[in-house]
Amino acid sequence: MALATNSSLIRLYSTDSLDARLLPGHTDIVLTLASSANGRAFASGAKDRSARVWAPSTSWDWTCIGICEGHAESIGALAFSRQDSDSLKFLVTGSQDRTLKMWDLSSIPPTSTSSEAPTKLKSLSTLKAHDRDINAIDVAPNDALLASGSQDKTAKVFSISYTTTSSGSRGELKLLGTCKGHKRGVWTVRFGRT
Repeated sequence: MALATNSSLIRLYSTDSLDARLLPGHTDIVLTLASSANGRAFASGAKDRSARVWAPSTSWDWTCIGICEGHAESIGALAFSRQDSDSLKFLVTGSQDRTLKMWDLSSIPPTSTSSEAPTKLKSLSTLKAHDRDINAIDVAPNDALLASGSQDKTAKVFSISYTTTSSGSRGELKLLGTCKGHKRGVWTVRFGRT
């Protein structure tokens, strides 16, 4: 189990023994965590304007295998592709800079050791999505839609286009609709299971 606790360190707990470890990597407070669909990786977003992808290097130790850098402000929301597969496809981050970024995870090697440098991940798409901070995002179970919630009192729904070919991966987010009417910021968005 991973916890973000008002620190730059992520707390990892063994669910068997409840032993704790601290996972260094970020240089400022970690704001958000998300688990991959297959549970073999997780991501963290922080005030240091970066997101990191983590995978186990041993049964109890985790290592950073990918770094997403490019937002101008803190990353307060993130979500993995949800279709379960052996390989990671994409990660979407939402920031106080009001943008959504889609990151290509296909370049991450299937196995990694703690001695290897993390892969610098490539942004496939950047979209100014809201007028204020993005608080929450979620990817639909079929990876076709993305929802976002913001301090601008709206929730928005986007279509996701993601393809991988021999020449590389391509991704795009396109606005489908805006849900208006809240009197305050939207803090959580979730798709139902199919």
